[in-house]
Amino acid sequence: MAAPANVIVAFLASLTLAGCASSGNQSIADATGETVSSQLVKGRTHQTEVRRIYGDPIKTSFASNGNESWEYEFSRMQSKVTNFIPYVNLVHSGAEGDKKSLVVLFDRQKIVQDYTMSTSRVEVSRGLITH
Repeated sequence: MAAPANVIVAFLASLTLAGCASSGNQSIADATGETVSSQLVKGRTHQTEVRRIYGDPIKTSFASNGNESWEYEFSRMQSKVTNFIPYVNLVHSGAEGDKKSLVVLFDRQKIVQDYTMSTSRVEVSRGLITH
């Protein structure tokens, strides 16, 4: 009897691993507030250093005063187990994970003036029952 239970556990584990996905800028995947603060120094770090460390931003915007902001995002999602259960996945399926965001503000001289690093929980639901 133990063998079928092991097979079921192995099957569910493989389905969970198969349901992983990530998107965005890989350079901030493992970043924390502490690691960012050790790399970016307000009033000293130049825009070219930020590009060297984090790559190209996903979004760039400009303020009327000449300041520029760069945004970086990274999401890591994992499929819910219900996605792989026939018929149940019609009622409820989706994914959940974390989203990281780094926003860097530069002055007219292209020097870092401020930055913010945040992490938030993300959930995507599909099916007849969503929440």
